[in-house]
Amino acid sequence: MSILLIGALGLAVDGGQMYAQRQMAQAAADAAAQAGIMSILDGTNATSANPFGTGTPPIASSVCTTTDARTPCVYARDNGFGGTTADMVTLSFPATVAGVTLASSASVPAFAVTVQRTLRTGLIRFVGAATSSIGAKASAGIVATVPTACIYVLDPAAQNAFQISNAATLVASGCGIIVDSSNSEAASIVGGASVTASAIDIVGGVAINNGGSASPAPVTGVTAVTDPFALLPSLSPGSCASHPTMYNAPSNTTLSPGTYCGGITVSNGATGVTFGSGEYIIDGGGVTFGGGVTVSGSGVMFYLTGTDATYASVTIANGVTATFTAPASGTYQGILFFQDRSITSSSNATFAGGATMLLTGSLYFPTTDVSFSNGTNTTVTTAIVADEVSFVGGSTVKYDPTGALTGLLLKSVALVQ
Repeated sequence: MSILLIGALGLAVDGGQMYAQRQMAQAAADAAAQAGIMSILDGTNATSANPFGTGTPPIASSVCTTTDARTPCVYARDNGFGGTTADMVTLSFPATVAGVTLASSASVPAFAVTVQRTLRTGLIRFVGAATSSIGAKASAGIVATVPTACIYVLDPAAQNAFQISNAATLVASGCGIIVDSSNSEAASIVGGASVTASAIDIVGGVAINNGGSASPAPVTGVTAVTDPFALLPSLSPGSCASHPTMYNAPSNTTLSPGTYCGGITVSNGATGVTFGSGEYIIDGGGVTFGGGVTVSGSGVMFYLTGTDATYASVTIANGVTATFTAPASGTYQGILFFQDRSITSSSNATFAGGATMLLTGSLYFPTTDVSFSNGTNTTVTTAIVADEVSFVGGSTVKYDPTGALTGLLLKSVALVQ
């Protein structure tokens, strides 16, 4: 009878201790997993003095030491686990998590922490084992949501920040338009122009007159949204030695990525000009396609920079056949044109290619304006994020429900398991 009483008492005491330890272990695992995935999202996992989760996936798991300075190890230790040899804190990098959709663009989409501790038992050791083990696991992931808008007008105060006129027709197919300007005439739909979208949200007011129409009716007085590409890192120009100033490509030429000082021009009827996949840094001079040329490129991104004196934007003239797709993966996934945020030049982007302008990706001009005189083609997926946007020709902006083609993916972190 006494042995049974001791066993029951030991089970109660040790069971209570184990339960409390498991709760603490779960809290430690949760904290470490969240700290780790936030570091991965921000990129500090690679740039810190104690990196983790780097290299080409699959990344091997590892065990924290008792003095490990890697971020998740520190968080586990700060929460009571990993400071002694009785504990084991294991870091792993699963490619998938059951039942969870992770961001496909993230090279390390998930991070897991397993915490284990060996406990010495109390009274129960007299009728059972002298030690017991408790453990907990937490998985955190980078998840992505696709915003419902495909046109963002970022200027906070401009009159006519969004403008459509001259009987132009804009169809935002399956997506919305957001105008951040608080001006009483932040948007202008006039001169027989029409706008169709899933939603038209405006911080300030809208002027619809002279035969203009909008469907659905714009909603005014909404809260401004942030630039969806605000966290995209800028690029730095390289040497100007590789490419001549104002390179004017002849027919049947293939250009390679790199820094182009003075810009890129294709004109005089040149055909078959191909841009190899990669990043084109345009350091002054801009990108100009004119004179009925034919240009194309897959997996390309143009970064437009320079000083306010040398900067020029993008000009795609009427009659040009331009077929471009943005990168399908990586940091600049879905970004076709990216204007340096430090630019305050009045040089604006002009797209007038009409039905033969096939641009798949986002046109990102955060501090300058974009104008369309002959629009974009209905068969491709294009998003626009610019300081101001105007249309004087028919255009269709097609929604990308995956976010992969336009890069419009809002990434966040969460405990997923």
